Amino acid sequence: MAAIPDTQSHIMRPFILTLFITLSLLPSALIAQQDSIDVFITNQMKQQGIVGLSIGIIKNGKVIKAKGCGWANIELNVPASEKTIYKIGSISKQFIAVGIMKLVQEGKLKVSDPVTKFIRGAPVKWNAITIRHLLNHTSGLPADPPGFDGMKEQADSVYIETAFADSLAFPTGSKYEYSNFGYFILADIIRITSRLSFPEYMKKYVFDEGGLSSTRTTSLEAIVPDRAAGYIKNANDSILNAPNYIALRPSGAFLSNINDLLKWEMDMQHNKLLTQKGWDQMWGDTIKTPLTMDNEVIYYGYGWMTNKVNGKQFIHHGGSLPGFKSVYFRYVQDKTAIIILTNSEIQMRMGLHLGYQIYCRQKTKSKQQPTKKYSPKTDINC
Repeated sequence: MAAIPDTQSHIMRPFILTLFITLSLLPSALIAQQDSIDVFITNQMKQQGIVGLSIGIIKNGKVIKAKGCGWANIELNVPASEKTIYKIGSISKQFIAVGIMKLVQEGKLKVSDPVTKFIRGAPVKWNAITIRHLLNHTSGLPADPPGFDGMKEQADSVYIETAFADSLAFPTGSKYEYSNFGYFILADIIRITSRLSFPEYMKKYVFDEGGLSSTRTTSLEAIVPDRAAGYIKNANDSILNAPNYIALRPSGAFLSNINDLLKWEMDMQHNKLLTQKGWDQMWGDTIKTPLTMDNEVIYYGYGWMTNKVNGKQFIHHGGSLPGFKSVYFRYVQDKTAIIILTNSEIQMRMGLHLGYQIYCRQKTKSKQQPTKKYSPKTDINC
């Protein structure tokens, strides 16, 4: 299969597709046990040095797995579970897109609206940039706001103004180039249009309406029960605590857990928050990217990537922040999804290739794995 570049951490390339594939070949009853999915996760966690991981699986519209493996916090010996709260990185983009689409649905804005309608003082060169260009990364704006500092808290409007003097990287609409900055602007458009702060709007009109009681904007000050620590490795392969961004970065703004993201998947499947037309637009109104998967072109919609796998629409996105990686895969036609959250910086390219290969061939049922006694300091219990 074609390689997906490592230079863009938002694009998922994880081992998790293997799980999607294994899932498609296992009877549901088997998945409740220490099945081949659990065995695969355990092996990959050991190979890649993943500290903690939580997984959620929906098959044919039903939740069949929600659990954690490894450790949410090494120092406190706290195991990971389906309740563990992770930074989800760029998986956050789909939530911001839903916030925008709710305002569209209410007639308060259009995806064809120019951003200059909302952003005061925006330069003339931004006149052609629409909300849709921000959603699908075709604006010509840089990948991140000029002078962005993750260790400094500033309003989105301040970062937006820093880009006024800069030239666009390319003519608006002429090509795809991933831009976190576009989602900073979308968050500010939500604030301006709703007359609520971005966190207030997202909580009231997206998270609460979606039944997501544990999903919220990132905060270092707030007490967040079940919050995972993030981990990185140094040059000697020793595990260290990851740096914590102070800034609320809209492009990767949110904290969540597996339980909430499984609810979110069911919200999408049952057309909650948006109409069927609105949800379809999220992954149906797309632009072509230069990326491919198994020679299939990858397209980008509103916070989602999409392409064909074995003739079926495959919708996906990943997330990355220091000490955290996340992946969300969906087969809409099959009402099937797999979500993985980790508190480690993992190598993803190898896993995607493995997953794809397993998906493309039949798999015999794994033999029952022998029971093992786990040591909390060194072993992974999944």
